[in-house]
Amino acid sequence: MTSEVMNQTFDGHFDTTATQPKVGFWSNLFNRMILAREAEARRRVAGHLVNVSDDHLVSLGLSARDIELARHGVNLDIAG
Repeated sequence: MTSEVMNQTFDGHFDTTATQPKVGFWSNLFNRMILAREAEARRRVAGHLVNVSDDHLVSLGLSARDIELARHGVNLDIAG
């Protein structure tokens, strides 16, 4: 069961977060394995994008900012 907690930040905004139930060992292990694989995939993609010209990436629909972020391994939602 989750409960909602509302905290007021120093700048006056309200931060609403839901407390998460305790995660089990196997679930936590699985989630960490997925995060590690995603990080590895981002590094590999960034390594390949170094060899692709900016003009070609722009023709595929990426903006200059998207290209910069992708080459540094930042997760992009290209479909959205």
